[in-house]
Amino acid sequence: MKQYFFFIVFAFSVQISAQNKTRLLELGASSEATIGVGFGTFYTIRPLIKWGENFTSLHRFRLNQASINLANYDDQTYLNINTGIFFGHEWRNLISDKLYFVHAPEIGLNYHGGTNYSSQTYGAHYRFGLLYKANEKLNFSIETPISLEQNWSSNSNGSSNSSTNLSLFNQSNLLTITYAIQSPSL
Repeated sequence: MKQYFFFIVFAFSVQISAQNKTRLLELGASSEATIGVGFGTFYTIRPLIKWGENFTSLHRFRLNQASINLANYDDQTYLNINTGIFFGHEWRNLISDKLYFVHAPEIGLNYHGGTNYSSQTYGAHYRFGLLYKANEKLNFSIETPISLEQNWSSNSNGSSNSSTNLSLFNQSNLLTITYAIQSPSL
């Protein structure tokens, strides 16, 4: 009984402490985009969460992709799994009334696997771009990265490959829309 009492007191004190710390939580989606007039296809929308103490400094987590494909071809069954996650931190610097310069280092990985192959890519990106704060809740941003990625892949015939890729403004450009809410604790 004594241990339950301490647990309840501890849980209650954590709740009181958390109520004093209001945090910003942004929920949204991102899609790969090209820089210029046109934007990429919007069916590649991926979830994104940002959180922190204030609007100008937020942690970020994004699911880069997630799909499972199962196909039958010539009486053969093929399975393909793609997934990726990235973690980082984002800083926002005011340029004008509603326009912010955004820069954000992030690290993560992508995994592509199938019946006949597997591939893992570990990456470090430094993203930068612009964020438009439409109102207190809605934000739009476009970002481009400087990326360093290492890939290892192998297939069913026993061959394996590795590659290192450094890209400037080339891949994983993102168009992001987020909606901000206040959260008493995270």
